[in-house]
Amino acid sequence: MSHEKVCASCGHIGKPVPQALSSFTVDALLWLYFAFLAGMSQLLPLLLVPLIWTGYHIIRFNTVKCPVCESLDMVSKNSRRGKVALADPNPVHVLYKAHH
Repeated sequence: MSHEKVCASCGHIGKPVPQALSSFTVDALLWLYFAFLAGMSQLLPLLLVPLIWTGYHIIRFNTVKCPVCESLDMVSKNSRRGKVALADPNPVHVLYKAHH
């Protein structure tokens, strides 16, 4: 069984990449900062802030993204949206351009 998916935004066909890995650095820095604050102020409940933040990231961003356009719209090729994306010869590309 193939794990390839299709991106509903750009039409890329391939294996998606994990989304959660990109937030690891932010979470680690947040834990270090609040651990330092909690240690200096002796207010251990301050550690609830990074705990809640990390829990939110694990729940919200434990998904996959397209390796080309980084969209979160990677779907199975056999799904309804996947079949529509495969049939569309001109998928909508997600590009951010500065307006002059």
